[in-house]
Amino acid sequence: MSRLPEAVLRIFEGVDLILHAGDVDRIERLHELAALAPLHAVRGNLHFGDLSDGGRDLPAELQLTIAGRCVVVNHGGWPHFASKAGDWLVESFLGVGGDRLNRRIVARLVPMYPQADVIIFGHSHQAYRAWHGETFIFNPGGVCSTRRRVPSVGKLYLGPDTVEAEVIVLSEGIKL
Repeated sequence: MSRLPEAVLRIFEGVDLILHAGDVDRIERLHELAALAPLHAVRGNLHFGDLSDGGRDLPAELQLTIAGRCVVVNHGGWPHFASKAGDWLVESFLGVGGDRLNRRIVARLVPMYPQADVIIFGHSHQAYRAWHGETFIFNPGGVCSTRRRVPSVGKLYLGPDTVEAEVIVLSEGIKL
């Protein structure tokens, strides 16, 4: 596919800001999003070396203040190679995915960012939203269907008294 799906472009039309939680294999996809609104993105787990041109120059994490709240974007929260490799082993050999993988990632991210009001991550490509104490955790899913995941994107609504997130399911089988 030579562009992002029209549905994604329509969903993000008119938003104030776009946050991307990593795994960008074609950097031009970020340019399409940046044409809609200011964009902040982090690299994914395959972009720590030269495995793809889609993210190795992006930061591993972002900490932003949005609507007076500390918002952290981190693809998967690997403080070192061992935890990254551990995720791969757990996913590949033990078949742990979905919510179990999301909970594993959340257990790693929450202690890393005690100051965060909101943490956004993406590694599992499966939507997740939950409160963990005073911190709201959000994974919007992923545009491409991978590992039997339903493609989705998300919208986060922040205000002085508001922290809400919406998961928007896309058509099956999107390949970029």
